[in-house]
Amino acid sequence: MNTVLPCAKIPLVRKVVIAFVTTSLLAGVVVAVTYLLVDRYATRDESRPADAILVLGSAVWPGGEPSPSLRARTERAIALYRSGVASHLILSGGLGRIPPAEAEVMRRLVLEASIPESALVVDDQSGSTLESVSRAAPIMRERGWHILLIVSDPFHLLRAVTMARDTGIQAYGVPALESPTHTIPHLRFYYTLREAFALLWYIVAQRPFMR
Repeated sequence: MNTVLPCAKIPLVRKVVIAFVTTSLLAGVVVAVTYLLVDRYATRDESRPADAILVLGSAVWPGGEPSPSLRARTERAIALYRSGVASHLILSGGLGRIPPAEAEVMRRLVLEASIPESALVVDDQSGSTLESVSRAAPIMRERGWHILLIVSDPFHLLRAVTMARDTGIQAYGVPALESPTHTIPHLRFYYTLREAFALLWYIVAQRPFMR
């Protein structure tokens, strides 16, 4: 036996469906626009004379080996340092699933590249991008530094630079273009999409507390 909805309920159901579809479309547009912004900023190299270079950590692999992403970031920072754009490196990354801390692995790579330890500031406690940036800000202020270059995977830079600027740092992004998260198409799509959601979450849920 078929059940017929009362006529009075039909407009309400229609309104609910229209509201759901409209909200879904708007959310899709917001995510798509954010994705494009993240991807467009990803390849922008803002290298310039600075006081320091902040290198954001990435995964450590078994045996204490740097993941391809971590190696790409560190090598890009080494190249920047050698070019003379900044006199110090801030290596930031705490202990993940596999020891040692990400910053310690970066430190080892940097020292192997004959960069003096006196040029290094090691932050092996930060467990997120926000923590890395927040911990770098007082280091900058205490040393009288004003301009910071941030090195990370390309997809990561828009959020990292936005966070740094929200702390009052004059920050600019430098992409590690050799990272597989950028050179391999399906990884670039996946990480850029994930980053779009992460950036939106930062703007909505975390940024208000940075002010």
